[in-house]
Amino acid sequence: MAWKNWSQWLFPLASGALAAAAMPGLDGTFLILVALIPLLHEISSGRGFRAGILFGVAFFATDLRWVLTLYRFTPLVVPGFVLMVIYLALPVGLLGFVLARLRRRCGDVRWALAAAAGFALLEFLRSLGPLGISFSSLYLSFHRVPSFVQLAAFLGPYAITAAIVGVNAFLYAVLRKRDARFALGALASVALLVAPSLVPVAPDSGSRERVAVISSLVEQEAKLDARNLPVLLARYGALADRAVATDPDLVVFPESFLPAYILRNPPVLARLAAVAREGGTRVLFGTGDVRQGDLYNCVVLLDRTGDVVAFYDMMHPVPFGEYIPGRGAWEVLGMGPLMDSFLPSDLRAGRDEPPIERIATPICFESTFPGGSRALVRRGATLIVTVTNDAWFSLSSQRDAHFAFAVFRAVENRRWMIQSANGGVSGVVSPSGRVTASTRDEDVVVGEVFERSDVSAYTRWGDLPALCAFGLTILIAVPRGRSAPSERGRRASLLRKKAKATRT
Repeated sequence: MAWKNWSQWLFPLASGALAAAAMPGLDGTFLILVALIPLLHEISSGRGFRAGILFGVAFFATDLRWVLTLYRFTPLVVPGFVLMVIYLALPVGLLGFVLARLRRRCGDVRWALAAAAGFALLEFLRSLGPLGISFSSLYLSFHRVPSFVQLAAFLGPYAITAAIVGVNAFLYAVLRKRDARFALGALASVALLVAPSLVPVAPDSGSRERVAVISSLVEQEAKLDARNLPVLLARYGALADRAVATDPDLVVFPESFLPAYILRNPPVLARLAAVAREGGTRVLFGTGDVRQGDLYNCVVLLDRTGDVVAFYDMMHPVPFGEYIPGRGAWEVLGMGPLMDSFLPSDLRAGRDEPPIERIATPICFESTFPGGSRALVRRGATLIVTVTNDAWFSLSSQRDAHFAFAVFRAVENRRWMIQSANGGVSGVVSPSGRVTASTRDEDVVVGEVFERSDVSAYTRWGDLPALCAFGLTILIAVPRGRSAPSERGRRASLLRKKAKATRT
């Protein structure tokens, strides 16, 4: 009895820890195919809400542990982290509650499909709104296995999550019923993951470009201090000279890599323009900018003569990192000074703009969401370039998780993907999700990319087909009419009948 009581807590906690171990940074990739089985056991036993909460706490607290590296800037990060974990775990508890109720009303196959659709739909919903977050999505576990991620080009990344949960749910049915026939469901889920890799990716047919990607390891504390500008400019200048020596068509610098508003600082802008002229290359870089008193995070493109030809403003700033959601409401509650101490001013979101010179440029946090890159590709982008500053997180597992998203954005849109990072992973990813070049060091990554104009099914239709499939699956799983008694209910009824027979 004691073990049974403890197992009700240990199983979902262990399930969350196993799932986190499969994610980028720990990379126990294929653990994800069995990690959810203990959680599904507890949900099936009727303890769905508690099991979901415990799983969520273990999973998110482990996988998002890198958030705590921000403690060096403010101790408010600790209570903020706790609130974030609770915020993310609660919906998993609600899903567990729904699945536990549904378990008593439908058979094993329909329940397994409902669990797969439910978890995938939850990940999609979690990415929406001002507090949306895509980190800790289960599909990220396969970022190192290109043959398992091609489904994203057809149905999007959340279909991969559905297939992962489907494998777990059918394997749980095998163990629960001791019936090998349910293994066919697990095999079908694996086939859903693998079969799209058998469809050939259209060959590169556009123009070829040689890119030189600047990767740096400047500590965030140093980057925030304007007194370091001369030293950092010289440091990046040396990297730029190495990049130009490779005869590139495009040089990419990281996000806001200097403690300066480059567009408002003529000497710094002149130095970057010189890189473009001397190398006969285009230069792409990230910088903060102030316009009419508003602060923006933008990407700027210089042509081969060093002139500014286009820029893109970040449209999805980081909540509580680059802006305070509902700042006015906090002020009404008397917490305005606290929010000001946490973040004195908000970054202004950019307008809906076309790609710059056919380059999609999601900035940092934006690359973690499928929609931004997809929208820019739909508007004519032939290449995707992300600039980011991951030095906030002190060389933690965040840099692995962030680069993992590059694989999926490339596959979803069948575009070459470039990422230039300070304190993160810089590299080049092919349209099939293969990393062709990368580094974690302060270096210059050189690679070849191709401009592509083909349109994938996901670029064309987005998440709509997958969402319709998830919704239809859940509707089918809900039985019509009177529900059949659960196994637990049947056992209880049998015990009551035996007790009555004994009394008579």
